[in-house]
Amino acid sequence: MNDDDLTFALQIAGAELADQPLDPDSPLGRLRTFAAAHPGVELGPDHVRQALAGTLPRLPQIDL
Repeated sequence: MNDDDLTFALQIAGAELADQPLDPDSPLGRLRTFAAAHPGVELGPDHVRQALAGTLPRLPQIDL
Protein backbone atom coordinates (compact mmCIF):
# COMPACT_ATOMS: atom_id res chain seq x y z
CA MET A 1 0.00 0.00 0.00
CA ASN A 2 1.41 3.40 -0.92
CA ASP A 3 0.56 6.85 0.43
CA ASP A 4 -2.09 7.47 -2.25
CA ASP A 5 -3.83 4.19 -1.36
CA LEU A 6 -3.77 5.08 2.33
CA THR A 7 -5.12 8.57 1.66
CA PHE A 8 -7.92 7.12 -0.48
CA ALA A 9 -8.80 4.50 2.14
CA LEU A 10 -8.96 7.17 4.84
CA GLN A 11 -11.21 9.34 2.67
CA ILE A 12 -13.58 6.42 2.13
CA ALA A 13 -13.63 5.85 5.90
CA GLY A 14 -14.36 9.55 6.50
CA ALA A 15 -11.00 10.24 8.12
CA GLU A 16 -7.76 11.95 7.23
CA LEU A 17 -4.14 11.54 8.21
CA ALA A 18 -2.96 14.36 10.47
CA ASP A 19 0.17 16.21 9.44
CA GLN A 20 0.27 18.49 12.49
CA PRO A 21 1.09 17.80 16.14
CA LEU A 22 -1.74 16.45 18.25
CA ASP A 23 -3.72 19.05 20.24
CA PRO A 24 -3.03 18.24 23.91
CA ASP A 25 -6.55 19.41 24.82
CA SER A 26 -8.21 16.93 22.47
CA PRO A 27 -9.52 13.67 23.96
CA LEU A 28 -6.71 11.70 22.29
CA GLY A 29 -4.17 14.27 23.47
CA ARG A 30 -5.47 13.91 27.02
CA LEU A 31 -5.19 10.12 26.82
CA ARG A 32 -1.64 10.28 25.48
CA THR A 33 -0.60 12.78 28.16
CA PHE A 34 -2.18 10.64 30.87
CA ALA A 35 -0.52 7.46 29.53
CA ALA A 36 2.89 9.16 29.43
CA ALA A 37 2.49 10.36 33.03
CA HIS A 38 1.18 6.97 34.25
CA PRO A 39 3.25 4.30 32.45
CA GLY A 40 2.05 1.49 34.70
CA VAL A 41 -1.66 2.14 34.16
CA GLU A 42 -3.59 0.16 31.56
CA LEU A 43 -6.01 2.50 29.80
CA GLY A 44 -9.61 1.36 29.75
CA PRO A 45 -13.11 2.54 28.87
CA ASP A 46 -13.35 4.74 31.97
CA HIS A 47 -10.21 6.61 30.92
CA VAL A 48 -11.69 7.20 27.47
CA ARG A 49 -14.94 8.48 28.99
CA GLN A 50 -12.99 10.84 31.25
CA ALA A 51 -10.88 12.06 28.33
CA LEU A 52 -14.02 12.77 26.29
CA ALA A 53 -15.56 14.62 29.25
CA GLY A 54 -12.34 16.56 29.91
CA THR A 55 -12.00 15.19 33.44
CA LEU A 56 -9.00 12.89 32.98
CA PRO A 57 -6.15 14.08 35.24
CA ARG A 58 -2.97 14.90 33.34
CA LEU A 59 -0.35 14.54 36.06
CA PRO A 60 0.13 11.80 38.64
CA GLN A 61 -1.57 12.52 41.95
CA ILE A 62 0.86 12.94 44.82
CA ASP A 63 -0.38 11.69 48.18
CA LEU A 64 0.82 13.94 50.99
